[in-house]
Amino acid sequence: MNFRHDDATAGAAVTAIRAEKMPPQVLVVDDSHQIREFVALLLRLSGYRVLKAPDGVAAQEILKTEHPDLVISDLEMPVCDGWDMLAYCHECHPALPVLIISGTSLGRKPEIERWASGFISKPFNLPQFRSEVQRLLPRAA
Repeated sequence: MNFRHDDATAGAAVTAIRAEKMPPQVLVVDDSHQIREFVALLLRLSGYRVLKAPDGVAAQEILKTEHPDLVISDLEMPVCDGWDMLAYCHECHPALPVLIISGTSLGRKPEIERWASGFISKPFNLPQFRSEVQRLLPRAA
């Protein structure tokens, strides 16, 4: 069934969902299944909608059709790492904030690191995580 907001024919279903009433959406990119699921759970408990990807290639595919409000990415991943994700987001989605959560220290690629909106070292504490997410996103309903 197709839903159209402009279809005035008898029996047409009209949707009144407004984008501004939807909670912010976050894309979590991490090759560790446990960390990806843990971060996703924390975000859902805070009222955010969550998308997940195991690496940068999968994340880039998601970004072709979805429009999250924030990307949270690990740096060290196979296939396409966090450095490549930062470069991709900077080039293709320059207004999209990217929060890096990694056990790898910064300073290795300063020309790319400057595109990150924030950085949290693993292991991270919950207050620090919540504070960074709230800084980058409006509070979820």
